[in-house]
Amino acid sequence: MKRKELHLILLLLFLLLFPSQWAMAQTDTGNDKKADQAVIITGVISDAEGEPLPGVTIRNIKNKRTALTNVNGEFSIPGAKGETLAISYIGKKPMQVKASTGRRMKITMEDDAESISEVVVTGIYSRNKESFTGSASSFSAEELKMAGNTNLIQSLKTLDPAFTVLENNQFGSDPNRLPDLEIRGKSSIVGLKEQFGQDPNQPLFILDGFETTLQTIMDLSMDRIASVNILKDAASTAIYGSKAANGVIVVETKAPEMGKLKLTYNGSFNYSWADLTDYNLMNASEKLEFERLAGNFESYTADGEERARIRYNMLLGNVQRGVDTYWLSEPLQKGLNQRHNLYVQGGSDELRFGIGVNYNRIDGVMKDSKRDVGGGYLDITYRTGKLRFTNKMTVDFTDLTNPVVSFSDYAGANPYYPKRNDDGSIDQWLEAPKTGVNVTSASPYVSNPLWNAAQNSYNKGNSWSVRNSLNLEYRPIEEVMIRGRVSVSKSTNETEEFLSPSDTRFNQEELLKKGSYSNQRSDGFDYDGDLSVTFGKLFARKHQVNAVVGASIRESKGKDKGFTAQGFPEGNFTTPGFANRYPEGGKPSYSDYTSRSANFYFNGGYAFMNKYLLDANIRMDGTSVFGSNKHFTTTWAFGVGWNLAYEDFIRNHTGIFNMLKIRGSIGNPGNQSFGAFNAITTYKYNNWMLNNFGTGVLIDAFGDPNLEWQKTIDLNAGIDVSMWNRFHLNFDIYRKNTDPLLAQIGIPLSVGTAQRLANIGQQINEGYSGTVRYAILYNPKKSLNWTISLSFAHNTSEYRKIGNRLNQFNNENISKSLTRYYDGGSPTAIWAVRSAGIDPATGKEVFITKDNTYTFQHSYDQEVVVGDTRPDLEGVIGNTLYWKGFSASIYCRYSLGGHMFNSTLYNKVENISTTALQSNQDKRALYDRWQKPGDIAQFRGIRETDVTPMSSRFVQKNDYFTIESVRLGWELPTRWMDTIGFQGISLSAYMNEIARWSTIKDERGTSYPFARSVSLAVGINF
Repeated sequence: MKRKELHLILLLLFLLLFPSQWAMAQTDTGNDKKADQAVIITGVISDAEGEPLPGVTIRNIKNKRTALTNVNGEFSIPGAKGETLAISYIGKKPMQVKASTGRRMKITMEDDAESISEVVVTGIYSRNKESFTGSASSFSAEELKMAGNTNLIQSLKTLDPAFTVLENNQFGSDPNRLPDLEIRGKSSIVGLKEQFGQDPNQPLFILDGFETTLQTIMDLSMDRIASVNILKDAASTAIYGSKAANGVIVVETKAPEMGKLKLTYNGSFNYSWADLTDYNLMNASEKLEFERLAGNFESYTADGEERARIRYNMLLGNVQRGVDTYWLSEPLQKGLNQRHNLYVQGGSDELRFGIGVNYNRIDGVMKDSKRDVGGGYLDITYRTGKLRFTNKMTVDFTDLTNPVVSFSDYAGANPYYPKRNDDGSIDQWLEAPKTGVNVTSASPYVSNPLWNAAQNSYNKGNSWSVRNSLNLEYRPIEEVMIRGRVSVSKSTNETEEFLSPSDTRFNQEELLKKGSYSNQRSDGFDYDGDLSVTFGKLFARKHQVNAVVGASIRESKGKDKGFTAQGFPEGNFTTPGFANRYPEGGKPSYSDYTSRSANFYFNGGYAFMNKYLLDANIRMDGTSVFGSNKHFTTTWAFGVGWNLAYEDFIRNHTGIFNMLKIRGSIGNPGNQSFGAFNAITTYKYNNWMLNNFGTGVLIDAFGDPNLEWQKTIDLNAGIDVSMWNRFHLNFDIYRKNTDPLLAQIGIPLSVGTAQRLANIGQQINEGYSGTVRYAILYNPKKSLNWTISLSFAHNTSEYRKIGNRLNQFNNENISKSLTRYYDGGSPTAIWAVRSAGIDPATGKEVFITKDNTYTFQHSYDQEVVVGDTRPDLEGVIGNTLYWKGFSASIYCRYSLGGHMFNSTLYNKVENISTTALQSNQDKRALYDRWQKPGDIAQFRGIRETDVTPMSSRFVQKNDYFTIESVRLGWELPTRWMDTIGFQGISLSAYMNEIARWSTIKDERGTSYPFARSVSLAVGINF
């Protein structure tokens, strides 16, 4: 973080805003002769990290004199020993100190969590939010922890309406799964994440000035974070050019503080459990009755009918003797999680250091679900004269395990089967065919999930990484700073999965193919370099000029290798050395890649009297990701702003506005999240094509040397209002036009591959977002602040000019999903044939064609938009209370107007085949399906086992309200700390995702459940 530049800007802005006070402090020599004869008090003011603070206001309460600190944090003011000096500065807690004479005073100011968000940190430069024309949100460590202590992503989701975490209905709260994220909707085609190998709609992450991964951010200890900035529009993200179309998240970690050796411990203990409130499965008697009504115990032959009746009586006997197994509890556990962070810091003005260790153990709500994250970090800061040196080194490790048996296998187990035998043993099959005289053979093979979980199978992984970043800053004159930065990182990730040959999934396999082992390993090495020159100066006390010019380079290398083997003699032999063979046609895989990029950038800012604001950015990027004829491109952005609060016609007639600023911006950021090779023709060796010239090669991917960069014209307008220090409003409206889009399109197989990356049209993304906060109780003198808040967001998108170039995916999805790619269609639209419901006379579904005629025949040609998964409005309602050492908060999320395809209705109420009858189903399959003529029912006949086509009948309104986060906190009084010898102790209690209400009844977390949690946290400073 470039603090000196920030401090210089704040100093010059203060001079611009309050020239009269500056003139009085510096030139008043005749109005108060007595004061002129007073002693001159001198001192230096710095922040908690020892950095000098320029532009701090010092006011002698007795003689009314005022002074400002210079760029080195130094001040001088007339006064006398013992007089009170009032000190104030943006982003710091105001303070009063007693003046001393004889030697220079040393004063340290602490961060103010409520006002630290007045500074925007972009990762390359810092800017006072008052003079910034971009759209950005800034959060301190205290604000992040007020919203939650799980991880950074969860806190940002609660605090900013433009930041969205898409719910994963399949994998719920799996600690080893990464979420899908977006800022202000999507700028790339939806549903092609697998094609690119990474999510093209994911924002860019910057950690301490350098690019990083989502996994690193997810694993980052909350106790290490100093601040986070979310950059949303072109003016704020333009410094990152062709990588910034999806927004940028800038994370700054804490730096060591100056002073005596200080030890800080932060720990939390979390208790979590599975949320199964959305499951609505049948009990034993209901399931058996459903199968009877569905005709599962009937046959067209007398012999088959008798065998089916014997099987029915066997299962009925289980029910009558009280077998009603609740399978959902079997794979679950209560998660007991812990997080620890220990940090030692200290040093002088010249040299400061910090060394820390952290450990985070996450036990998921399923057995054999675990993620251990640990590491150490070393921070060093050295300053001599005009040179400052900073180095941050971090070493991390991760160890994880995943369940071998999916939660859906337990949810599908029928309740009329006992879990275990009378002696406690577990059978391989819950039911299996039997042979012999007078023995039924109507029973199917039904596997026991407890058997599969009890084998020596495993799914585990581990990783480690080391990152080192070096920062050198040199200030030849007060107005100029030269900075050079270098970052190097190396990482390794390995996963292993073994399935025992005794697993029921190998029941039909031949002996030498039973059991499997797979191993995947990836290694990465990255380096970044950046050189920049920053200038800031106030001319004629009216014209504030800021400029940054720089260049950066980046190289990323990686290699991936792996193999799969099969055929193990028994489950105790779990290593690949016991395998018999590779799978049919299989062999080990290996690939490596190198991607490089270089860029040159300029950012300029101008403010006149701090009223009229202008920002301009231009950046030239070069990368190996795009076509060989399109390696370089240029991105730009402009922003303007008007601080009306400083206009005389407002300032002289009202004193209610702390801030009143309108702003706008336009720019064309780009997107490089399309993998390293997608634009390049690549080949793979074929060992079966040996000839006199060597090993033959085949085309693996077809490139395009003229492939153009994906860019987005980003328009934004916003307003920031602050009144009476109590009412705050931030509102933005935006329009993003991505042109050209990039997508995989189908090509003739004669060229050697089925598809290639191409430019295909555009996507329009429009919306608005904002936050309103009001302090119902606000009394700083009594440390009292009760604030309510409401955040809101709305977004719409549509495709244009794509023609029929994505019909390949439309055809592939036609019976699998309701996502389509058409001109004028939304990326989140739900396409289906309209349904008029179930005909009471026949129990069959009636469909509505495009011309509004009714028919029993379903045709995909009649598809129309029947809903949209994107809500009309979503956001968070918040309440926060601070009173002396106590604090409390509650955040509730709402979502209105969205739709959802109810997969539970489609898969567990209807569309139940004869094979699916071996699994448990939703209660509505028994009670809400048509059974006889005249029934008014929502679902088809209970005896229908053929495939049900997807229609609007399964699309439902998805409005919901959740209690997302609740927190209580207490900072123990200072007088207690003095007694026990501690510097400070804080205690907090959290509840997360504690309740949820929804208009849709759909199973959530089908492969891994969602979780609710409570936790206790403690922070101790020694």
